[in-house]
Amino acid sequence: MYIGPFYFDTKEIFLILAAIFLGLALAFNWPLWWFDKRVLLTLVILVLITKGLLPAIHNEAFFILVIATIFLTLYLPIFQIVLFYFISFILFRLLKVI
Repeated sequence: MYIGPFYFDTKEIFLILAAIFLGLALAFNWPLWWFDKRVLLTLVILVLITKGLLPAIHNEAFFILVIATIFLTLYLPIFQIVLFYFISFILFRLLKVI
């Protein structure tokens, strides 16, 4: 879908909508069971940045990395999650998985 000079894939549109809904949940204090809204919003923004900078990545492996990172938010603090995300992403790029 083209919006002005920008092309958005369905995955980017979903991530933008997820960021908007998480921002609204944070602003209006809507409950999200089990998850911290700030951590999820931070992860969505990081995923948007990495997906935007590298649009030619394989979606399946990237999807598994994102799902694993989201489920780690249940048990680990945000710094360790961001560290896991970036180290895994770099290793995936070096090993030509993504």
